[in-house]
Amino acid sequence: MMSQRRFGFLVVMMAIACSLLIALPAVAESNVRIVHLSYIDGDAQINQGNQDQDFTHAVLNMPVTAGMWLYTPNGGRAEVQFENGSTVRMANDAELQFERLALADSGGKINTIRVDHGIVYLNFDKVSNDDRITVNVGGKSFRITKSARLRVNADEKTATVAMFHGDAMFDGEIPLELKSNQTVSLDASATGSLKVAKGAEKIGSDSWNKDRDNDLSLLASRSTQNPAFNGYNAQFSSLGAYGNFYSLAGYGNVWQPFGMMPGWDPFSNGVWGLYPGMGYAFISPYPWGWAPYRYGQWNYQPANGWFWAPGSNFNTFNVGPSVGAVPAGWRAPMQPTVSGGTKPARLLVVGNPPNVHPAILTGHAVVGARPDTHPVAAGMHIQGSV
Repeated sequence: MMSQRRFGFLVVMMAIACSLLIALPAVAESNVRIVHLSYIDGDAQINQGNQDQDFTHAVLNMPVTAGMWLYTPNGGRAEVQFENGSTVRMANDAELQFERLALADSGGKINTIRVDHGIVYLNFDKVSNDDRITVNVGGKSFRITKSARLRVNADEKTATVAMFHGDAMFDGEIPLELKSNQTVSLDASATGSLKVAKGAEKIGSDSWNKDRDNDLSLLASRSTQNPAFNGYNAQFSSLGAYGNFYSLAGYGNVWQPFGMMPGWDPFSNGVWGLYPGMGYAFISPYPWGWAPYRYGQWNYQPANGWFWAPGSNFNTFNVGPSVGAVPAGWRAPMQPTVSGGTKPARLLVVGNPPNVHPAILTGHAVVGARPDTHPVAAGMHIQGSV
């Protein structure tokens, strides 16, 4: 049974598409995408589409939607993961916008990313022939048409793009193909050909980008993959490190997190995040809190406690708590409603969630009309993986 309405993300995102989607005459698209904020170290802030409006402290495992801005002040770092495990990572006060996150009728992913400033790593290890990946930076635009790893370093007027592996095609009056081990310098005010140099200078955050690759590889190596996951394995790759899969009569292959005390339930701690046009989505900031809250169903048995049954349908997206068998008298947290005439809260806390910025816990999640420096408490690190 369902203790609360379950919203299919497919329907929700198609509704959002009505206001956000820019239709192309030759290709039918939808905004049905499953992209999320997979890592935060320090502070990360989001804005739902207008850079001049209030930014809000971000929450680990937030869904990332078309139009969203992401900012990492005070030396914060963040990572966004796509469906196939490709990542965008941000360091050194970076700011970017996911201008488009769409799905073509061919199944190809359409990603348009605008880098405003800072250091951004684009790690697209799996690019299909139907994918369209575009990056706008420094007054220029380039396309990634096959697997590539590169770094963008931008300020208000200039930028450099260092290609570690792969290639990218720059558009303009004089097109340029940037190849492996090359760097191009961009200047929004300059015209003519682009300046290309051999090599890619190493900088301090490169080691962090590599460390994140190693962390994800280690988590994946500890994971027992479920054949039912098929092409969605990247979204489940950390679960083997944080819990245990086992077979349970009547449910099939289920998963349980390690170390949860008696009385724990999966919805006692979390955050409701407001998404324009869709309402509030329940976000779990546990390091493993992405897939078990977006797919499948949580269930309870007195002998086993709470466990997650992933099911086999990964084309829909749970917005609120999805549960089956529950303890007697248990109630899921109610999804907040948005009423007319009042300005709704961007984030609403449930219980005492882990891995969130201290300001969120005190009800001060909104930062300001422009990204600012709202220091994280001394020694505070907010981290997560996948």
